[in-house]
Amino acid sequence: MPDTRIRQRGFTLIELVAVIVVLGIVAAIAVPRFINFFEGAINANMVQIAANYKAGVDQVNAKWLAAGSPGPKLNFIPLPAAQAGGDLSVNANGWPADTRGVSLTLNSGNDCLDVWRAVLSPGAPSVSLTLGAADFHTQYLGANSCRYRNEKDLTKHIEFNSNTGIVVTNL
Repeated sequence: MPDTRIRQRGFTLIELVAVIVVLGIVAAIAVPRFINFFEGAINANMVQIAANYKAGVDQVNAKWLAAGSPGPKLNFIPLPAAQAGGDLSVNANGWPADTRGVSLTLNSGNDCLDVWRAVLSPGAPSVSLTLGAADFHTQYLGANSCRYRNEKDLTKHIEFNSNTGIVVTNL
């Protein structure tokens, strides 16, 4: 008489353990690569923002040079009120100083905000004097210099020296 019992089919314990081991190895390789991918994306974004900032600063200086290097000038470049809140003033070297018409040198956190908003196009990452309130947190460093720290990673920042026009990215 034929055997009428139904055989159960399934995975053995050894097969399940082998699959779990393989998945663990794949995860151990993939997770660090994913973390490095995220870090690389932040770095690439920082470099791009710094390049745009430097291009804006250089454009202001080129306009000042084309005007005959007229020295420090209040309200040198007219700006839309929505962009920066006032016209851009430049210092004695032709580098951006503020947009409130009060200073011919970059000498405060508010001046750092002014320059960021004036040299970057509308839609650029936001900036604030308050930590955690925007994409970037700005600090006045003294000696006519600003630091813009990335809120996603505060060790990454962009620095601007308005004495020389140098923009440095620290990754």
